[in-house]
Amino acid sequence: MFGTKVNTDSEKIKELLSRRIGSYEDRPNIWPSREEAEKRFKEGKRLRIYLGIDPTGPDLHLGHTVPLLFLKQLLGLGHRPVLVIGDFTARIGDPTGKDATRKPLTKKEVENNMKNYLGQVYKILPKKDFDVEYNSSWLFKMSLEDFFNLASNISVFELKTRSMFREREQNKSFLGIHEFLYPLMQGYDSVALNIDGEVGGVDQTFNMLIGRKLVEKLLNKEKLVFGTRLLVDAESGRKMSKTEGGIISLADPAEDMFGKTMKTVPDEMIATVFELCTEKPLQWIADKKGSDLYEFKKELAFELTKMYHGEKEAIKAKNEWERVFSKGELPEQIEEVPGNGMKLVDFITEHALATSSSEAKRLLDQGAVSINEEVVKEWWQVLKRGDVIRVGPRKFLKVF
Repeated sequence: MFGTKVNTDSEKIKELLSRRIGSYEDRPNIWPSREEAEKRFKEGKRLRIYLGIDPTGPDLHLGHTVPLLFLKQLLGLGHRPVLVIGDFTARIGDPTGKDATRKPLTKKEVENNMKNYLGQVYKILPKKDFDVEYNSSWLFKMSLEDFFNLASNISVFELKTRSMFREREQNKSFLGIHEFLYPLMQGYDSVALNIDGEVGGVDQTFNMLIGRKLVEKLLNKEKLVFGTRLLVDAESGRKMSKTEGGIISLADPAEDMFGKTMKTVPDEMIATVFELCTEKPLQWIADKKGSDLYEFKKELAFELTKMYHGEKEAIKAKNEWERVFSKGELPEQIEEVPGNGMKLVDFITEHALATSSSEAKRLLDQGAVSINEEVVKEWWQVLKRGDVIRVGPRKFLKVF
């Protein structure tokens, strides 16, 4: 793909700059402007545009796929995507909007987290069709003198304009100097790479613009910035991310990915997830919006599962979902665990179907527990070999 000619097709460029792009103060989240970005793409020069991902957790989730699919669109136009794994910046941690400082990660934790990252990225971007960089390769080498020279390019007043910094200050919450300087270190990635552009979620706009300013000052060039939309719950307004719950991980088994999509994607967000997280044509999505929501969601679950596990596994996951949830049948395969002679409440707790005995009893009182498909509320009931325990709609265990 890298050796192919750059595609300057206006319609494809238009979709690139609209489908997954967020907004900022009622304008596209593109810097310096959408018009300038269009001009650069139509010039026919191959651009290198990067996405930075800090390995703060063990897996990539659906939210990560939005900018990754943007990079895939870029690749299709003949440009060169770059993935920067923030193995240095992850140990500091991008500040959150919460009161508490993010817990620093050790080098070992970061290494463990990023073990599976590339394997998951390869499900979207073909191997060898993009560059992989680790920001420790330049940040670890930076001397104190180099760092102070870098810091002299950005004022304290500029950093204090970041909304989460202002909120911490207003709430009199602790703000570590390491957090305050995080945007400077992430911004330097753009300089080290001599990059043409950067893509990231709109929540990363501040950091990306710091990098844009550093590129302008230190390299005398104009960096493009693209802020992609976030997966936001339509009712709560919360981001579907590692810290907010509702995670669909790229490492989830096919049946879990299908089931999580059915259970965690609100009806109001089906079309949005289709648009941001799949490659389905926009016209197809628009035509489907008025269809039956349950069927529409099943199509989304199938599409996502097919993207990361293949069509055969997606068909199996769909059939299993319909068997268990539409027809009320038991799964074809149920894990067998020891429990013959145990009390039901002890079995539920010991095998992590509930976090505690009190939660187990609460689930029993709510009618959320069944033995052999019959609802049971007696926590003291003794189990026998062959009993199938269901807790909630998706948790099954068989006693041996």
